[in-house]
Amino acid sequence: MKKLMLTTFCTITLVSGVYHTATGESFVTMSQSVSVDHSEIERYLTSEVMNPNFGGEVWTTYQILDTNSTKNEVYVWALIQEYVQEGDRFEQGSGMSAPLVLYLDDDDESFTIQGHRLPRDGSYYPTDLWAMFPVHVQLAISPHPDGIVTKLHAQMEEKILLHQQAKHGKED
Repeated sequence: MKKLMLTTFCTITLVSGVYHTATGESFVTMSQSVSVDHSEIERYLTSEVMNPNFGGEVWTTYQILDTNSTKNEVYVWALIQEYVQEGDRFEQGSGMSAPLVLYLDDDDESFTIQGHRLPRDGSYYPTDLWAMFPVHVQLAISPHPDGIVTKLHAQMEEKILLHQQAKHGKED
């Protein structure tokens, strides 16, 4: 029994060391979370990440993949879409669906996003995923998180529909 416990301890220590060497983070870091302000994330994603190309309004839905209080980072998959109003309906303009790292202010008193980073396209994409996201997040979004994207598209359609209904209700 003692040998089993010693072997298990040594294996965990070895795996932790290899993981830390490869990724620069520890298993403890992975479990630490950041208090999230959803309205600030939505504000930031709609105003700072993508500009509308057709004069429309930018909308977003997102899923938080994880947070890291040591690095002051929030990992999200965001669907950001421009909608241009054409009569009584909205037409899609420019848009994007991608993972992002949101960098937070070091101040513990507030939740302020200081910047963000997107993985580059093409052959840089896998390298950037490796450099930007913890391993468990990489596994969740590689090669492409169809389930997350489908869910975000459904949420976006619901948001737009509710907005249209509210707008029509005010006009009546």
